[in-house]
Amino acid sequence: MTASAIGPRSALLQFATALAIPETRSAAAGALAREFGGDTLIFFARDAEVNLLLPAPGFPKTFPNGRLWTAFLEEAVGHGVLAGKLPVDVVDRLAPVLAFGHGPDIVFVITGTDSPANDVEWFRTLSPMFAAIFKSERSAAAAVAKETLAREAAARTSMLAAVVDRTRRQLEDALAESRNARAELEIANGRLQQQAEELETQAEELHAQTDELQETIELLASARSIADSANKAKSEFLATMSHELRTPLNAIGGHVQLIELGVYGPINDDQRQALLRIDRSQRHLLGLINNILNLSRIEAGRVDYRITDVNVTEALADLRPMIEPQFNGKGITYEVCDSSQVLHVLADPDKLQQILLNLLSNAAKFTDGGGKVWLECVAGDGPDPKAFIRVIDNGKGIPGDKLESIFEPFTQVDSSHSRAGQGSGLGLAISRDLARGMGGDLSARSEQGVGSTFTLTLDLANVEARSRAERE
Repeated sequence: MTASAIGPRSALLQFATALAIPETRSAAAGALAREFGGDTLIFFARDAEVNLLLPAPGFPKTFPNGRLWTAFLEEAVGHGVLAGKLPVDVVDRLAPVLAFGHGPDIVFVITGTDSPANDVEWFRTLSPMFAAIFKSERSAAAAVAKETLAREAAARTSMLAAVVDRTRRQLEDALAESRNARAELEIANGRLQQQAEELETQAEELHAQTDELQETIELLASARSIADSANKAKSEFLATMSHELRTPLNAIGGHVQLIELGVYGPINDDQRQALLRIDRSQRHLLGLINNILNLSRIEAGRVDYRITDVNVTEALADLRPMIEPQFNGKGITYEVCDSSQVLHVLADPDKLQQILLNLLSNAAKFTDGGGKVWLECVAGDGPDPKAFIRVIDNGKGIPGDKLESIFEPFTQVDSSHSRAGQGSGLGLAISRDLARGMGGDLSARSEQGVGSTFTLTLDLANVEARSRAERE
């Protein structure tokens, strides 16, 4: 066929020219394919970077029937080298190829269902031109892509440089901190080393002190053993001597009474006064020996306690005849304060009487004439209530630094030879030991020039009886 049969050749050239413009390429390819009697025109241009024939810019990647161009292109190139076009039966049941052309850098394919309406030979001669156009477009696109990549790389490089710079500054700061920390660590190590040396020195000193302490403990244990043996020997000696001394003293007392009764003949007044002085001295000496004997028994643990329910009011009434002569002789007022309740305590009656008699005798001894001594009894509160029996005087008082020592054996407030009171300094020691032996205690408080208060603490008998009844 000739160009005059289908229209002017210029129209085909116009469509071919439009293929060179990317914006009109798609429309021009469709129009040109229709002018040749087909429905699709596809160009494949060689990509220099990968050295493969790829769909040219602006053309579809597949054919209208969905066939991939790679498989089609293999068939087109393989079968159309000699004929210049592919027979219809090469692509079975697919859109037949109406026209085909290829060179080293370009391939074009026109597909359709009818035979070509125009000769495409002249169109084949344009293939190198299209190849150059597509190549330049690919190069331009590659250049743009490279420029974009370069810009992106530059941006990433700038960001990386900023990160590197920031990291560098952080590393410098960390290095500076590390140097400071190392310096501080060296200082701390020096201090630790010094402390370790000091601790080692202290450990050596402590070890030496431990050795000395062990030696001291051994010496103290030995001294304690010796002291215990000596104390035991002392107690045995005192007990023996007390018994040995009491026998002649009792004999002296008996003979004094016989002389006073006139058994050995009549006596005059002067002789009677002398006998009274002998009797008084004998009784005083016997009391001292009895105290020593009692102390020896207490220390040896040979004192027996007969704990029973004791009516405190009755016990105090029994004391009055024994103590009033001492108060009356010095003009001292003696009172027993009335209690709002009758108290019963758990005590040994004889030991209770001995303690109170000693406390009242001391009060009489250290209270000047015209003074006052009184006795009061109260019950305490709490889960384990106690009875408190207090002997109070307005006498000379006791210095604060001697309040505890007065309960030590052979200790007296006034230890001078010119002291007014007489005694061995055993009464309070024995009294406290007896109180504690009955489950109680004896304490004191005092103020010089004001007076003293001695408090005997004992368990309430009624509380104990009630608790025992509840247990039963």
